[in-house]
Amino acid sequence: MKLSYKVKFLFFHFLSVFILISAIYIYDSIANKSNITNISNKNFNVVFDEKQRYITNLINSNKIILNTLSSNQIFQNYINNNENVKNSENLFSALINTDSLAFQLSYIDLDGNEKIKINKDLFSENKLVTKTPNNELKNISNSTFFKTFVNLDNEVFGISNINLNIDNEKTPKIKIASVKVAKTIFDKSNNKKGYIILNIRINDLFSYLKKDEFFNIYIISSKGEIIFPNDNNMGVYSKNFKEHMTNSNFKKVDINSILNNEDFSNGKYFSKKITSFNKGQNITLLFESKYNDLKKDLDKQKLQLIYALIAISILSLPLVLYFAGIPERLEKKIIKQFITDDLTKLPNLEHLLSDLKEKEFKNCLIILLNITNDKNIQNIYGYNVTKELLKSCAQFFSDYKQKDKRFLKIYKVKHNVFAFKYLYKNREILDESLSKIQNLLENKEFLILNKYEITIDTTIGVSGIDILNNNINELKEAEIALDDALQLNHDISIYNSSHVENLEKHKLNIEKIKVIKDAILNNNVIIAFQPIFNNFQGKVEKYEALVRLKYKDRIFYPDEFLQISKKIKKYKTLTKIIIEKTFEFFKDKDFEFSINLSMEDIVDNEIREYLFKEIAKYNFQNRLVIELVETEAINNYEAFTSFIKEIKKLNCKIAIDDFGSGYSNYDYIIKLSDYIDYLKIDGTLITDIDTNKKTQLLVGTLKFLCDSLKIKTIAEYVENKEIFEFIKAMDISYSQGYYIGKPEFELTENEWIKDEKEKDLNYF
Repeated sequence: MKLSYKVKFLFFHFLSVFILISAIYIYDSIANKSNITNISNKNFNVVFDEKQRYITNLINSNKIILNTLSSNQIFQNYINNNENVKNSENLFSALINTDSLAFQLSYIDLDGNEKIKINKDLFSENKLVTKTPNNELKNISNSTFFKTFVNLDNEVFGISNINLNIDNEKTPKIKIASVKVAKTIFDKSNNKKGYIILNIRINDLFSYLKKDEFFNIYIISSKGEIIFPNDNNMGVYSKNFKEHMTNSNFKKVDINSILNNEDFSNGKYFSKKITSFNKGQNITLLFESKYNDLKKDLDKQKLQLIYALIAISILSLPLVLYFAGIPERLEKKIIKQFITDDLTKLPNLEHLLSDLKEKEFKNCLIILLNITNDKNIQNIYGYNVTKELLKSCAQFFSDYKQKDKRFLKIYKVKHNVFAFKYLYKNREILDESLSKIQNLLENKEFLILNKYEITIDTTIGVSGIDILNNNINELKEAEIALDDALQLNHDISIYNSSHVENLEKHKLNIEKIKVIKDAILNNNVIIAFQPIFNNFQGKVEKYEALVRLKYKDRIFYPDEFLQISKKIKKYKTLTKIIIEKTFEFFKDKDFEFSINLSMEDIVDNEIREYLFKEIAKYNFQNRLVIELVETEAINNYEAFTSFIKEIKKLNCKIAIDDFGSGYSNYDYIIKLSDYIDYLKIDGTLITDIDTNKKTQLLVGTLKFLCDSLKIKTIAEYVENKEIFEFIKAMDISYSQGYYIGKPEFELTENEWIKDEKEKDLNYF
């Protein structure tokens, strides 16, 4: 079933919308793979490990200081012997300077009494290190961090909660986020003596966490306190350190999941517990995707785009439906133009072919009517008058169709040819209809442009009446009949069996056209040479060049293609090829040779110029003979004599071919005898000369005339020994025919001639 253009348009319209929406989803899917949110979310663990590693390295660097201090001999002397406190204080001062983040290093005994306390001012230009005087040393046994370190074992480090640098529960003027790292000190008897505690500033850690490209990072306590936020007004930096997640934008369900799980992920938040800080504080690193809102915006925009596409597709439906109808309307218009003659608005040839294809000519004939004098009318009155005349004829036929109902439909199939669909009943009625319409048409004076009164001549061709084909063959038959009528100058021709024979001839001619063109194109124009025997000298002295065409495995002779070559305008080309190939063949040979030229050739300026140019080029010096054929058809005696005289000036010879056939002009032979070298007696006078007294008399008369005019004679069609001997007896100069030798593609002669030569040689 053939779909209409409208259905196709709608289908492709909705298909386009579907493809666009699919493309959006596919693009979104591809984009999601490279989406910054997805990339950041997938790499959360990598980022977490990186942050965890940074924190661990930070803590471990301070553990090294504590290990160094605990094993130092000066400090051990102080622990074991309570001596050289000054040296230990200097040692503490030196070590605190090795750590850029450390701002306090102290030694506290088991009762919480500060024994040594070294401070470093991180905010001064020189990072001034000072010792807390003994009278300012305190007991910190009640502090939270001290209670955290009380139970530390040997070689175990303690880490306090993250907090501000608070002493005696007082917040300092300058807020420093800090963490304390502690190690238990033992004497040489392995008795616990106290703790060395290093207080380090972790603001740099916070700054490092802030620099992450993909996440906002929080440090959360187990109670939900925001220790480090992304906002400087929260957490340890806020007025109230007890800032909880519930006071921010976190959802309750997310808070519970973050605090109660070792790790958590929901696409927006990612969290993991870290082990580098005090277990009691149970620190969690919380990652909030920076670009989550961006993804939401993109998803929202994607949906908006899809909704917009759907809305546009629906709103544009009326427009689509309108444009969907245009192709069908345009198609109808184009089809109408395609099957309608522009000038007369009648159905044209394509329309007729379509009707024949649809079998619409049941019981009908095709009549073709040709206006035969349209060219003359156009030449006299001009193109516009001819156009108006054809329009008037079309109107005449339309009016006539209303009177004779057997003319069912009118077509204009060519510039000057009209066709009719004619309902056939019998031959008598058909003849009457044809005669009537032709007489009315030819006797009518058409008034054109209110100025010219014009009459027309017509020729009619009709399809066969024996079998009504109702197909394309009817048109072929009508065309063949019309061509036949035009060629024979008949008024009306009805297709019959005799046309079949003509059709076969046309078919053969078409095949021969192919042969001619192929021979010219592929160098298959070949020259055969027939020997001419000197009856007095007893030898072959000259050859006649004869053209042949080779096609596949067959040889074609001149009477099969020369006339056709003239019709297809290839005759001149063949003539030039014959001249060129013959001249090239004989350029290095001593024999005299001849080529045939017709009256048509010698009056054609192009052929004449080419021939004269080639003669001058090869300079054969009396070896070239021009045989003039069809001399009985001379209608331009002046051009004929001019050519002969020019040829003689070029040292060429002239032969008159086929003299004695039909009507031969003795008068021009006598007038031009001074220029004629040979007269070839036609074969019709030679074939029975040995037995026919009348031809003997006629040939004898010709022989007498030629002898008197000093023209040598050549007998053609010498087919056997009897004819040859009779010709010799009549003293005819030369013999040519199959007895002497057939035309061959090389220079040859018959065996008997060779034998005669052998006898002559043996005689001497």
